[in-house]
Amino acid sequence: MSAPKPYDVSVPFLMAEADPEVDYFDPIQRFAAERIEALAKRVIIRLQRLDASGIFDGEAQGLKTVWDEWCWYQEKHDSDTGMLSWAAEETLDGMIAGTVSELPHSEAVLISCGVSEDQAHMPARSDDDICAVVREVVTEAASKRSMDRFEVW
Repeated sequence: MSAPKPYDVSVPFLMAEADPEVDYFDPIQRFAAERIEALAKRVIIRLQRLDASGIFDGEAQGLKTVWDEWCWYQEKHDSDTGMLSWAAEETLDGMIAGTVSELPHSEAVLISCGVSEDQAHMPARSDDDICAVVREVVTEAASKRSMDRFEVW
């Protein structure tokens, strides 16, 4: 099996960028944005390496990986589908949390500062904040992918 190719992700929007008092070219902001992009790509690659669960069999044809399934779920389902939504969301959130937990502490602190909404009182380390931004970037990448070729009808 060949190695999955990294999926294109967008530069994350960090809350401090909306604050006119914050320098947009702040080195911490740049570092955080670069690392969030790298984390999102790492999550996508990990999802691409997991075989599809088959949850969408009969509805979609050719979904080979959990990444394919996440993209399908994003395009074809809404969050009101009960257990399906829970399973899809938990899978993604677990993958993101596991990836973020692997960060060295000092790196996670800098990323946390970069993604913090409150730049005046930057947190020490907030894996939850990092995960939230990574999730936005991964979800946006999934939403840009056309899943029409997988439809069975």
